[in-house]
Amino acid sequence: MRLIPAALLASLAAPVAVAESSRYIVHFADNVMATAVQQSLRAAVQPQADAHAPRHVRTLATGGELFQLTPEDASALAATPGVVAVEEDLVLQPTAGPDPLWRRQWYMHDPKVGVDAEVAWRYTRGAGAVVAVLDTGITPHPEFDGQLLPGYDFVSDPADARDGDGRDPDPNDEGDWADPGECLRPRLKSTWHGSHVAGIVAARAGNRPGIVGLAPEAKVIPVRVLARCGGQLSDVADAIVWASGGDVPGVPTLARRADVINLSLGTIGACGWSMQVAIEKAMARGTVVVVAAGNDESSASLNVPGNCPGVITVAALARDGSMAWYSNYGSGVTLSAPGGSLRERGSDDILSTLYLGKRNRETPAFGYYAGTSMAAPQVSALVALMRSVDPAISVDAVRQQLVDNARPLPGPCPKGCGAGLMDAGATVDAVVEDRVSR
Repeated sequence: MRLIPAALLASLAAPVAVAESSRYIVHFADNVMATAVQQSLRAAVQPQADAHAPRHVRTLATGGELFQLTPEDASALAATPGVVAVEEDLVLQPTAGPDPLWRRQWYMHDPKVGVDAEVAWRYTRGAGAVVAVLDTGITPHPEFDGQLLPGYDFVSDPADARDGDGRDPDPNDEGDWADPGECLRPRLKSTWHGSHVAGIVAARAGNRPGIVGLAPEAKVIPVRVLARCGGQLSDVADAIVWASGGDVPGVPTLARRADVINLSLGTIGACGWSMQVAIEKAMARGTVVVVAAGNDESSASLNVPGNCPGVITVAALARDGSMAWYSNYGSGVTLSAPGGSLRERGSDDILSTLYLGKRNRETPAFGYYAGTSMAAPQVSALVALMRSVDPAISVDAVRQQLVDNARPLPGPCPKGCGAGLMDAGATVDAVVEDRVSR
């Protein structure tokens, strides 16, 4: 009676260290010889303790045998007498219909200027990762059902906060509208800016009607730091410390720090001591800080906090892949992401979650915005995907992977757009490869 060749058994007992193993279903011929083959194979692989060594997992109800094997061992086994077939144990996904507005989310899938979301999703959709969105707060929206962790309102001025008090555990967006003469500007309507940013990061997948965020299985901590007339640096600095797991007097400490903080905010000025210390504390705790480069058509080095050392500063690209006309630029930019064209054709901008209501919240909706504020959360969502596949990846390694895997800009950027266009697929793939090789 012929059994599995000794050479094959030897190779199965001593796998190549660099080969990543996968699960394969082995189907044997229905005869006595096949039974002996099964017994010999299971005896050869069962004692192995190494994570990548061949291993018998279980017998299936169909009669097949499930093994952990390298691709090389699977190929060798498929050519062995008594083995009818060897098939990979594929990962199947729910067949939920696509989000109805997916086709309008060009920034996710456009072959020229999209961020290649679907390739990244082969590995992860962000499960286990946490993104803190420091912005105007959040509005109730079907896209956020099950997506939010408890947040906080850091707006300390009760008049600006519009909620009757200063800081409190309610991060809801109360509207950032302003009457003429307030905020040194004409009349302003509420933007619901924080909800738009949060939707880009982690809007639910598979629901109707809806869009989908780049990290739809990540969780968002909504942190309110902007209100009427903007937000105070002191409030933003405290919020950065808090969102990264640090202690802020009078505020309960977070149970789970954010993997990444998104700051789609800024102003002209130098990076002062308070902001820099807050960012350094966050990074020391392992939290990545992503910042919008600004929309002043000027050097990003003039805009705080985008000019603070250690942050990842994001410029915006237009629909055609060129630098958006409004985007800040220069040596202070780390990389770029789609931000929209900000022209008459709104569909060339970034579609995300909004609320109807010029002052107060009325109805959940979707709408187009453009700006580096829309580019930054795409990078923050990508960091969430990276942390999902490798929770231990360091702040420095995150930056390096983002830079190394950015792809060449599809259009011109003569003034400097950083390393290139963020590439979610290539970056997540590289993080997975690096983790496997460690």
